[in-house]
Amino acid sequence: MIPELPLTLVQSLERRLITTTAVAASPFTGSEEVQDWGGEWWDYGIEMARTTGRDGRRLSAFLAALGGPRGRFLFRDPSIRQPGSLLAPFVSGGFQSGNQLVTAGWPPFSTPLLAGDFFSLGDGDHTRLHQLTADVVTDEAGQATLAFVPRLRAPPIDSTPLEIAAPAVVLRLTAPVTTRIGRAESFLFTLAAREAL
Repeated sequence: MIPELPLTLVQSLERRLITTTAVAASPFTGSEEVQDWGGEWWDYGIEMARTTGRDGRRLSAFLAALGGPRGRFLFRDPSIRQPGSLLAPFVSGGFQSGNQLVTAGWPPFSTPLLAGDFFSLGDGDHTRLHQLTADVVTDEAGQATLAFVPRLRAPPIDSTPLEIAAPAVVLRLTAPVTTRIGRAESFLFTLAAREAL
């Protein structure tokens, strides 16, 4: 089971979509050639809120147990939650790939999610976070084709549920965790992590 980072302790965060794209400019004409290698993932910088005493030591133990880049943890980004969402969409059809996904289980003739909203797909080690690049518009049967980033890394199984209320991502630390310990046992933690692929 993958441990989950305590959400109540997040002070601020930075989220970046990384793409494996190279741009080479001609030194003679200035024209550019773009090479897209297809890799996409999320990078995070997470600053935890000030904690004291036992709470600070518990968070320190959580981070130490990860063992640096060896360990992985589940992170439910608090900035993208949709509390109270009762939507229960799911993948409609197998063998899908790329940046589009046919789904069902939405309310008919509606726009339940907008461009910029997030969802996660999969569970455990295979949880992936995606951001919509277009509004979700459903048909009379409650089906919709989602457009999103990053691309699917593997075809999802038919009927796999999408997590809308509290989307998650599996992260791995990319650097040692900086811990500042002040007076009265006050702890400040800063994490750098990337999606664990």
